[in-house]
Amino acid sequence: MWKTTSTGVSARIRGGCCRKIKNYYGMRLSTEAQAGPQPKASPPPPPKEDLPPPKKRGIFGKLLGLTFIGVGGTVGYAWYDPSFKKQIEDNVPYSKDAFDFLFPYLPESFAAVKSRVPSLPSVSQYNPFGSEVQNTKEEGRWKRRETSPDSEPESIPLALPETKPKVAETKKEKEVPIQPVKEETVEERRQRERLEAARKKKEREEEEAAENAALEVNLENLVLSCTNKSKQAIEVQNRVLESTKSHVQLLKKAMDDTTNILDKDAQWEAVATAFEARQDAVLAAHKDVTAAREVLEKLKHTIEEGKKNKVTSKNKMILPAKETLNNMSSELNKMQSQVEKTEGEAKVMLKYKDLIDKGRQQFKKELESIMPAVKLGDRKGMKLTEDELNSMIAHAHRRIEQLQKQLAEQIALEQQRVQRALEDQQKEDEKIEKQHLAQEAERLQNEFAIEKEKWEAAAQIQFEEDLRHHLARQAAAHSEHLQEVLRVREKELEIQFERVLHTKLLEERSSFHTEMVGWIARLKGIEAAVDGRAESEKMAQQAQTLWLACVALNGAIRLGNPEGAKMEEQLRPLSNEVEAISKASGNHPFVMNVIEKIPEQVLTKGVWTEDNLRARFPKVQKVCRRVSMVDETGGSLLRYFLSYLQSVFIFDSIYAKCKDTEVDVDDLNTFSILASAKFWLERGEFENAVRLMNQLQGAPRRVAADWIEEAKLYLEARQAAMALMAFASARGLGTIF
Repeated sequence: MWKTTSTGVSARIRGGCCRKIKNYYGMRLSTEAQAGPQPKASPPPPPKEDLPPPKKRGIFGKLLGLTFIGVGGTVGYAWYDPSFKKQIEDNVPYSKDAFDFLFPYLPESFAAVKSRVPSLPSVSQYNPFGSEVQNTKEEGRWKRRETSPDSEPESIPLALPETKPKVAETKKEKEVPIQPVKEETVEERRQRERLEAARKKKEREEEEAAENAALEVNLENLVLSCTNKSKQAIEVQNRVLESTKSHVQLLKKAMDDTTNILDKDAQWEAVATAFEARQDAVLAAHKDVTAAREVLEKLKHTIEEGKKNKVTSKNKMILPAKETLNNMSSELNKMQSQVEKTEGEAKVMLKYKDLIDKGRQQFKKELESIMPAVKLGDRKGMKLTEDELNSMIAHAHRRIEQLQKQLAEQIALEQQRVQRALEDQQKEDEKIEKQHLAQEAERLQNEFAIEKEKWEAAAQIQFEEDLRHHLARQAAAHSEHLQEVLRVREKELEIQFERVLHTKLLEERSSFHTEMVGWIARLKGIEAAVDGRAESEKMAQQAQTLWLACVALNGAIRLGNPEGAKMEEQLRPLSNEVEAISKASGNHPFVMNVIEKIPEQVLTKGVWTEDNLRARFPKVQKVCRRVSMVDETGGSLLRYFLSYLQSVFIFDSIYAKCKDTEVDVDDLNTFSILASAKFWLERGEFENAVRLMNQLQGAPRRVAADWIEEAKLYLEARQAAMALMAFASARGLGTIF
């Protein structure tokens, strides 16, 4: 199997890709043609009511049209913009092969199309500014080309009014006088740098002052808001405490007071009113406490942001704001703890009330089950009969006995319940204590952080004062050291100046001698150049002689002996031409190596010419086709006859029509090999033809062996002649350069 290059692979991929695209769109078009009637066909039958309208054809046509528009637009823009083309090739598979297949049918580039568009008349012909505007435009265009050589081509101006602003700008630029550039001295540059540094420092200080002022204003507003919100939340929580305590006291009084039964309704109404007041206070407290917590969180976030910023981290308002935040948070936490404690007591009282109400309801149900006719709580039927009173007394006695038994059991279990209650209370107390400890620890930690910041600020001030004194002492010592160094440096520079002056004098004295030596060297160089020129002329003459000898060898290989009548008589030995080349090259190693590789038969006998080999090939092809079925060992007359019949009925089939086409040797037969060899011979490709003929086997191989051998000799001689021609040309170019 022959191995092809990367171009053959790309061509094969391109062909496969194009075939897939054509098959895909061919399938789509055939489907569309089958979906509905053709326009030029006979008129369709009248539509039936039960059939739906053919909407799919319109949708398919739109999709097909959008597909062609998208593909065409992509190809067009890729032709216009090479960068877009490169991006598509990098991201879309097989797009490079598709572009390589389509772009040969398009112009080379957008610039080539632009070069064929006739240019419009110059703007200078229609404006009073003459050629100056045109020169200015040309200079600007050349400058743009120099600065951006890879930029896109300029657009062609299509209207004259677009150039008028450019003309006006050119006139203004022309009217501006060119100021002479004044060289800046070292002192001026230093002064400018000092002023620039002072200006930047002042701007930086102003920016820092503005940031600090903004932070101070923000902190003042937040501190004031936190104070107001916290006081309001504490006041509302105090009202919650008072209302909760009042509600608990009234509830306890209403449940425990049994002396004045007629005033119970008023007592319970007071309890309900106190409960409503308590609920209102709780809602208001929740709202105000939430608002206060939000403001405190904003203040905390602002303080943290100020400390993170390098400019505002040392602001004097951060520490007081942090103290205020700590105090307000502590007060709110304390008040919240008191409210939670009071709420817990209220919940216990409510549970006690629920238990009492359940006991009364149970006793009422028991009496109603004993005396269904008597309605408890009805004041109109208060008189009871003797049997009802006896039943009630008996039930009361039984209830008392039952309660006495329950009391005995409760007394026995009271110790356990008290123990469990104490454990629950202890757990609740521990929970509250942990909460208090966490709040107190947070408060102490915040206070410690504030004190630490105060200590850091005081230490920073003390450190800065000590640093200023130390720097002042260091500056004085450094000034004295600089003065001493400058005195030493002055003496060194004086000594160095004297040494340099003496050196310059010596250099000036020797300059004349150096110039004389230079002129003498130039004269010697001229003599050497003349000698080299003569040598190069000699080498050029030798190169011409060698090239002519190589041309003679090439002509002998190509034409042979034109005077011969037969093909065998046209053979011409090449020994004379080869000997002439060897003498002309001066026995150069490369030439001698190439000559040694030429076969001896070529030198003594010669080679068949290309025309003779091409004329001889049809006869060889004909005989090889007739014996295609015969192997190396020969065969019977029947095999020869069948082989002859096969050659009559089999037509030529060519597998390889391109140099880069990859062909599997196992798929080749005698007829395809002969047809392909003939195809390449007609196109002057002897190498491919000989390579194909070399694949023959059996009797066709024996028949074509002589032709193959002569063709190989011809190719070897031609290859040697081409190598010698290339060497002669290179040597001639070497003499020129």
